[in-house]
Amino acid sequence: MEGQMMVVFSLCLIGMWGTSEAVTGIFDCDSNGYQYKSCCTGVRGISASVMTKRSRSSCDAGYSFAVNGCSLWVNHGCRARFYVNFNCRNVKTSNADCSSRNYKYAECPVGGVITSINVAKKHSRSSCDFNKSFGFLANKIWVDDGCRATFTVQYCADRKCSC
Repeated sequence: MEGQMMVVFSLCLIGMWGTSEAVTGIFDCDSNGYQYKSCCTGVRGISASVMTKRSRSSCDAGYSFAVNGCSLWVNHGCRARFYVNFNCRNVKTSNADCSSRNYKYAECPVGGVITSINVAKKHSRSSCDFNKSFGFLANKIWVDDGCRATFTVQYCADRKCSC
């Protein structure tokens, strides 16, 4: 009986607060001149890790970068692209068009922090290769080198938090 009460209690909590899904977004943040900088993510982060370091300075978790609420901060010259993990209560999937006209770089905003992207339908003769001619960063799809497509995008549509 005690085990059944715990299950009922847990289901009530889920009903009251909903469930959340652990997802990951990608953000850039740069400590220029070895100065502290806070970069707004728009979502309450859990943790961050370095995806691509762009500085000679080290990027050590807790010393030169960390997540603090809705912000990712960097310091001591750390410049990098980061994976930021967060809980999302409202993961949505939709299609979005984005086009690189005249082979130029372009960005197209989406309604929340993007967590995954795929080409649904290519509209160009140019190739659309992930992380070469298209990708995502924070809440934007980016395209380059003539890639034009309709993308299927998964994103966190939670209410944005302020930084």
